[in-house]
Amino acid sequence: MTNDPIYQDLNEEQAAAVAHGTGPLMVLAGAGSGKTRVVTRRIARLLRDGVRNGQILAMTFTNKAAGEMARRVEELGGGYVRVATFHSACARFLRADGRLLGFPPDFSIYDTQDRDTLIRELMDDLGLSSAKVKPSLLGQWISKLKNAAMQPGDLGGGDDISRLVERIWTPYHERMRKVGAMDFDDLLGNFLQILREHPDVAERYQQRFPWVLVDEFQDTNRVQYDLLKLLCPNPGNLCVVGDPDQSIYGFRGAEVRNILQFEDDYPTTTTVRLEQNYRSSANILRAAETVIAHNTMRKQKRLRTEAPPGAPLLRLKAGGSSEEASTIVDCIKALAAEDTPLDQVAIFYRAHWLSRGLEQALKDQGLPYEIVGGLTFFERREIKDLLAYLRVLVNPLDDVSMGRIVNVPPRGLGKAGIERLRQIATTEGMSLREVVGEASLHGEFGPKARKGLAELARTLDTAQQAASHGAHGALRVIIAGTNYLQHATSFGDAEDSTREENIAELVSDTVQYDKAPPVRVDADDDGTMPSDGLAGYLQHVALLTSADTKGQGPAVRMMTVHAAKGLEFDHVFVAGLEEGTFPSMRVQDDPEGLEEERRLMYVALTRARKTLFLSSVRDRMVNGEMMSMRPSRFLKELPPDCIENYTPSWRRYEADDDGARSSGWSVTPDPEALAALRAGVRVRHDLYGNGVVRRLTGQGMRTQAVVRFDDGVERVFMLEYGGLKLLEDIQF
Repeated sequence: MTNDPIYQDLNEEQAAAVAHGTGPLMVLAGAGSGKTRVVTRRIARLLRDGVRNGQILAMTFTNKAAGEMARRVEELGGGYVRVATFHSACARFLRADGRLLGFPPDFSIYDTQDRDTLIRELMDDLGLSSAKVKPSLLGQWISKLKNAAMQPGDLGGGDDISRLVERIWTPYHERMRKVGAMDFDDLLGNFLQILREHPDVAERYQQRFPWVLVDEFQDTNRVQYDLLKLLCPNPGNLCVVGDPDQSIYGFRGAEVRNILQFEDDYPTTTTVRLEQNYRSSANILRAAETVIAHNTMRKQKRLRTEAPPGAPLLRLKAGGSSEEASTIVDCIKALAAEDTPLDQVAIFYRAHWLSRGLEQALKDQGLPYEIVGGLTFFERREIKDLLAYLRVLVNPLDDVSMGRIVNVPPRGLGKAGIERLRQIATTEGMSLREVVGEASLHGEFGPKARKGLAELARTLDTAQQAASHGAHGALRVIIAGTNYLQHATSFGDAEDSTREENIAELVSDTVQYDKAPPVRVDADDDGTMPSDGLAGYLQHVALLTSADTKGQGPAVRMMTVHAAKGLEFDHVFVAGLEEGTFPSMRVQDDPEGLEEERRLMYVALTRARKTLFLSSVRDRMVNGEMMSMRPSRFLKELPPDCIENYTPSWRRYEADDDGARSSGWSVTPDPEALAALRAGVRVRHDLYGNGVVRRLTGQGMRTQAVVRFDDGVERVFMLEYGGLKLLEDIQF
């Protein structure tokens, strides 16, 4: 077999999966076990053995993966074979058979925006207000029901959302059929309905595609699995490939039970376990296997590797988020100094909001980075909206910022109303902010718009007063006065919780900035005059966002663990490993949710080839309040002999894992270190990073230090309680 290109370089288990004949086959493919190679070579082997191209239906979840699989089959001499996503395959089939449900062959496919526009029209027709419940929220609930093969009545009907979904459900589908359109979920659900209601059609597809293969089977939802069972009923030639330990998309409707129950639905299944890992060092692999073994909803398998043990996993117990971020960046700089390509270094986190401090630390050190699968923190829409509000407070003449937020959240203006405000401003020689504050100019607008403009003006006036005390107070007034948080978290999509977390992180950022306001530089310094308060904060943010690190060659990759699935890197850093962060606080009372979080941890660990760096903090600012954090339970599940505690060389204390004290963590000052502080020495602070002592004032317990940090901002600290740590002496 070794001279056969189809079987070349395959291990025994891989070859068995490729060679399997008729009947159901389940390939349990562990992380880094060569899954895609097995799928594509199995297709090529079937084609070579006489199966016609048109008799094979292979399905996966992304167009990119489908294209890659088809390309590999062609390279093996297999020729063209249909590899498609579930949605594209069903769309093609519905062009031929959608008439059975009353749809024309050229039916339209509505995206989520089209769907939500139709729902808004239906709400207007039914006299339902879209002010309190966004059409997108109803659309998302309709989508969830469809993916779970449920009806509105299954929601229980006990709350406003359930009742609204039930009212809109039938009119929505009647209108879709009337206009000859389907949404993405209908592509699956309508084809499933045809197969169920028309056994002759189902039999035709079964004869047309006697060989069906599904990649990433652990990510299928209820409807997709029901489709497969009708397309290829037991004991058909259905091959499913996946890993229940990497089922991490429950929020999209994926059901891990599909792969766990497959052998019950197909009793004659041949199961092949791919347990040879070709990616990670033995230490990394054993750590991942030890963690995932704590799950009960899984199929037994044990990954093995011929690779050497490799380096131990490094475990950082940081004091605060700034220390965590700066230590990670210091380690990345050390890797770069050893000629490690930066694109082989990745930083993972559970949630987008954790990226802010890491981004700042990378920018401070001039290290290029790229956010994979998302925007940088300050590029996200909700953050840009709130910063626009703050910029208007500092500069009322900023019509660009005012134009962005005058109807966000919606105030009944619309595009025409905003344009009319601009015309009034031009005619009156006023800024948009001034027009908003002048009620006498609002007469031509409707009642809702007039009320909205009046409320906006009051909120801006109140925030303007709060801004005199700093950025945090102004931001709090804006969020409360505009009801922005409710606006940002009621779209009904998977990003609602992400937007809430990002807003909370922006609040924390303003608190941290306000806690140590900048000090004006003396006349004998470099002449710059940093602003304090809100203006200083906006300058601080502008400097961060202006440091464009893209397009400069290899860059550190930053991403959520969800975005990391399918990727691999030589060196991986996983930040924010605390209870309530990773695992998420949303699953603390949900055993199944907790198991999915553990699978997410397993995915994070198994992305690394050579080194793994795991960090947690003792104190983290959450929504503007400093919280004492407990280390993630997943850290405690790691095998102790695989881990080595990492202590930065500058640290003069040792952190521990006891997070029980609610009073937070205070560092006992090192008298020797305090005595060594003088102008010109380098210090580190948990929140603000590295800096240089400019001068000391006062005596004894009243001694204060003025420190210029690497972000260019100077701050004042009481020496005894400031939390400054000595780094090294340098010439000032």
